[in-house]
Order: sequence, then structure tokens, then C-alpha cells
Amino acid sequence: MRRTLPLIFAALGLITTGIAAAADSSSVPGVTKDTIVIGVPAPFSGPVSNFGAAGYGIQAYYNYINAQGGIHGRKIKVVFGDTACDPARGVAVTKRLIYQDNVFLINGVACSAVGLALRPVIAATDIPFVTGTASNQNISAPVVHNIFQAVQTADDFGAEMGKFALSKPGAKRIAIIEHSNEWAKGYSDTVVRVLKEHGLKPIADIRMERGATDATAQVLRLKELKPDFIVSVLYGPESAIFIKAANKFGLNVPIIGALGADYLETQQRVGGPAEMKNFYMVHQYRGLLNTPDLAKFQGIIAKYIQKGQKITDFTFYGPGSAVAVAHVLQEIGPNPTRAKFNNAMEKLKDFNTGILAGKMSFSPQDHQGVHTVYVVGYDKTGQRAVFESWDKKADLD
Repeated sequence: MRRTLPLIFAALGLITTGIAAAADSSSVPGVTKDTIVIGVPAPFSGPVSNFGAAGYGIQAYYNYINAQGGIHGRKIKVVFGDTACDPARGVAVTKRLIYQDNVFLINGVACSAVGLALRPVIAATDIPFVTGTASNQNISAPVVHNIFQAVQTADDFGAEMGKFALSKPGAKRIAIIEHSNEWAKGYSDTVVRVLKEHGLKPIADIRMERGATDATAQVLRLKELKPDFIVSVLYGPESAIFIKAANKFGLNVPIIGALGADYLETQQRVGGPAEMKNFYMVHQYRGLLNTPDLAKFQGIIAKYIQKGQKITDFTFYGPGSAVAVAHVLQEIGPNPTRAKFNNAMEKLKDFNTGILAGKMSFSPQDHQGVHTVYVVGYDKTGQRAVFESWDKKADLD
């Protein structure tokens, strides 16, 4: 009997531990014994619904993780929320994800206006918010304990746009054309700062509003001003309209565009490669999407994307953040909590997503994880290429 009692107590201890672990996981929002629920808000409708491709890309990567066995035996369940790129709607659908769908974390948001509107909502909770593609730097700065920008910010993109324009020999007269919104301001403020550091200021800051269907007035004004380079902070539809008008009226000036559009989709809108000869765009990836650099992700997206969804440049944008999320979930072990996740994200250092340019690092003082930015455009031979500066191609090895 004396030898039996310790065995009984040991067995009871194991049972108690198992019950406690089960209770622990069930008390964590979005976590069950076999599932982790992740909310993915994105603009699946509205004028910039093309950005919604990033949300489908996030889902595709999590489908891939599930096919590999999941995270510590748990499969990731994605719950979408359609923000339509509208701040009020974005707040409403994200609150639904948090309080009705009880997701473990949020991994998404493509539009900066939505991300900025969500900042106080998320800050009042403990739910981790890992941005999908929204770039305005004020989403994650000043630092909030549970908000992480796992992509390059508008500050990073704006700095590269300014530097790229100035890297063209003789370029001094820089003009800006932009939307009147916070997304555009995040870029243009940084461009102005970079110019100021070089003793310059924009020769013009011209507005072209969202929904505009004609850019004749803007192009003719720019033609009068004779800029050496144009910085364009426009979304896809307006960017294409501007490029078409520039070509039509002979505004033969190089243009560097913001990440408000899909490069190849813009090319399709304007007609083809010949019409893009003056147009460059900031590039968030470690290489061109149709090259061996990103072959792994080409295969993942093609195999695991939701049936019927079109694959675009933006489809590959969201998965960079999802790679980091999956990695951190694996690192924190089989009993995840939101606090563990937030703490582990702050310790992520020199992490290679395999898709975004550069490496990802966070700290308690900095929740903006990626800063490397390239530029994509056509070289002198007519081939699409990735650049570090004017006439200098990026070293992607």
C-alpha cells in the first residue's frame, strides 16, 4: 500500500496538470486545444479592394503552416473582416473580431487611415496587433506595448523616394504630387525632410484627390515647372491616370511612386512596359516576385491561396508579417498567451522573413521592424530590375 500511494498521487498530479493546462488554454481568447484564431482585417471591397490581396496572402501562408502540422499541434483559423479601407468600418469590424469572434491576435490592415483609427482601440486592450501592410509610422509610434509594424513604414518608403530622386545626377528640382490624406502625408513629410537635409525644398506640392478621373491640370502645371524628378504619392487608380496623362502631354520626367499601387497592375492599367519607362516604385521585397529569390513563396501562395483569388504583387505583401507571427507563436511554446506573444515580439532580432527586404527586429523602444527599401523599375535594356539608387542595382545575394 505504501508503494501504491505515491503512484496514485503522481497520477493525480499528472491529471491535475493536464486539467490546469487545458483550463489555461481555454481561458486564453482565441486558443483551444487544437486551434489558434487570428483575425485578418483587410479591404476586400471598396475603391482599393486590390489591397485585399494581402489578406488572402496572409491566409495562404497560415494554410501552409497548417499543412505542416500547425503550431504545437494547433491549426490556425483565419477570420476575415472587410474594412473597405474606411476608418469607421475598420474599427467596427476589428472590434467584432476582438469581442465577438474572440481572436487571439490581429494580423492585417492594409490602409493607414484604418491603422491609425485602430491605434487607441488596440492600445486599450492586450490583444497583439501585427500590421499586415499599413505603413504610416504613427500607427506604431510612440510605442504601444501590443502594436507591431512588421513591414516598412511610410517613413522608410518616403526616405527612399527622396534619396532615389536625388541620386539621379543633376536632380535638384523635385516636385511632389499626392493625395490629401494621412497615408500620403506619411510619405511626403519624409520626402520634404530628406530634401531639406540636402538644402532643398519641393518646387511644388500638387494635389490629386482620390477618385479623380483626370490629371490634365496637374500634368500641365508640372510641365510648366520643369522638375528634374517627380515624387508621386498616389493610390493605384490615380497613379495610372497620372502616368497616362504624363505620357500624353510629353512630361518626360522620371517619377518615383509610393506603395499605393501594384507595379504590374499599374503597368496593365497604363498599357505596357513602354508606358512605364519613366515610372519607378518603392519595392518592399527582397527581389522580383517572378525570380528564384522568392520561389518558395511563389509555390506557397499558388498552392494555398483561397480558390478563385487572383495573385498580385500585394498577395505577397501580407505574408511577411505572417511569417513573423507564426515564428513567434512557435517560439512561445504550447501554452500561448497574449502577454507571452507581445514580449516575444519585442525580442525578435535579425529575423529573415524570406520575402521582405532586409531583416526584422523589434525592441521595447522600437516596434517598427523592417527598414530596408528598394526601388523597382525598368533598366536601360528594358528589363525590370530592383535598384538601390539611380543606375545602381540592388545586391540581392
